[in-house]
Amino acid sequence: MRPENLTEMQTAIRHLITAVANANLYSVEHQQIKRLCEASQGCFENLLREQGKLSLLMVEGVLLFDNIPLPPGLHAQKLAQLMERHRINRLILAPGLEPEELEKLVEFWTQPGKSRQGLPECPHLRFETLAESEALPSQATLDESSIYDAAGLGEVKKKGQNRLAEMFEDFGRKKTMHVAGLNEIVSSFIEAFSREVLSLLVLLPIRTMDEYTFTHGLNVCLLNLAQAMNLGIEGQLLHDIGLAALVHDLGKLHIPLEILAKPGKLDEREWGIMHQHPAQGAELLLDTPGMPQLAVITAFEHHLRYDLKGYPAVSAHWNQHLCSQMTTISDIYDALRTTRPYKAAKTAETCAEILREAAGSEIHPQLAGNFLSLLDHSAQKSGLHCF
Repeated sequence: MRPENLTEMQTAIRHLITAVANANLYSVEHQQIKRLCEASQGCFENLLREQGKLSLLMVEGVLLFDNIPLPPGLHAQKLAQLMERHRINRLILAPGLEPEELEKLVEFWTQPGKSRQGLPECPHLRFETLAESEALPSQATLDESSIYDAAGLGEVKKKGQNRLAEMFEDFGRKKTMHVAGLNEIVSSFIEAFSREVLSLLVLLPIRTMDEYTFTHGLNVCLLNLAQAMNLGIEGQLLHDIGLAALVHDLGKLHIPLEILAKPGKLDEREWGIMHQHPAQGAELLLDTPGMPQLAVITAFEHHLRYDLKGYPAVSAHWNQHLCSQMTTISDIYDALRTTRPYKAAKTAETCAEILREAAGSEIHPQLAGNFLSLLDHSAQKSGLHCF
C-alpha cells in the first residue's frame, strides 16, 4: 500500500469522527456536519477510485485498513471504539458512496441505545459482525514496529496532538482542565528538543488540516520553545512559556463553529464575538487549579500587538509580557502557514517578509529578529523550504 493511501484514510476518518463529535454537540442537520461528511466522502472516493473497495477491520481495539494497522491516534481509536460499541467488526465501503450515507452513519453513532439491528441501510456501506468477517490477520501483521519507526520529535508531537485533543474534548464536556496532562506534553517537547538538532523546517511541515484549535496550539508551543531556547531561557520559565502557548487559544472553544470555519470574511458582529476569546480564555484558565499565571496572562495578551492596537483594549501604559509577545509571533507565523477554509497557506518566504514588515508595530522588533534568525538557520541547515 502506498503511504499516501494510508494518509488519505486517516484524513477520511478524522473528518468522519469530527462530524460525530460535532453532531453530539449540535445536531446532525448542522451545516458543519454536512461539510465534514462531504470532506470524508471525498477522501474515501479518492481511495475507492484506486482500490475499488475499502475495508476497515477492528481487532481488539486496533483499526486495520486492508489488514494494515493504522497509526495510533485519537480519531482511529474513536472509530474503533464506536465499531466495538455497536458490535461492528468490519466496515466495507463500495464505489458510489454518497455523503448522505455517511450522515446516516453519523446519526446512528450519536443516538444512544442503538443496537446493530438499527444500522442504517446504505447501498454503498456494508457492516459485518465477527462471525461474518474473514479470518483475522496473523499477529505478525499486527506488529506495528515493522511499519512505524522509533519516535522522534515528529512522533512526540503526534502523541501530544492526540492527548491534547482528548483533553479539550473532556473540557468541552466537564469544564475542567487537568494541568498535569498539559505539563506532560510540554515536558516531552522540551526533552525531544534536547535530544535532537533544532530544525524547525523538519519539525513543523506545512499542514492542510482543518482541525485547527488544538493543532495550532501544539505548533505555537513548539515555536515558542524554539524562540525561548534560542534566547537562552531554560528551567521552569521555559516550561511555563511552552504551556502558555499550548492553551493560548482556549477561549476559541466558546466561539461557534460557523464563525471559526466561515469560508469568507467575518462581519462586524462575528468579529465582535471573535474578539472575546482572549478574555474568555484567560477566565477559563484562571479557574483552572495549578495553571501558571503566565498562561492566564498570555491568553489575555496574545492579540494585543506590540503597539497595543490589537484586542482586548488596554491602557496606553500596558506592559505586555515577553511570553505574550513571543506567542504573538508564533501565532501569526503558524496561522500564515496553515491552509484555512477562507485562505491558502503562504510560502515560508512570504511569511518571513510579512514578519519583517510587522516588526516594530504588530510584533516586538528584537523578538522578530530572533525568530527570523531561527528560520534562516533552519533553512541553511536542512536545505529545505517546506516550513
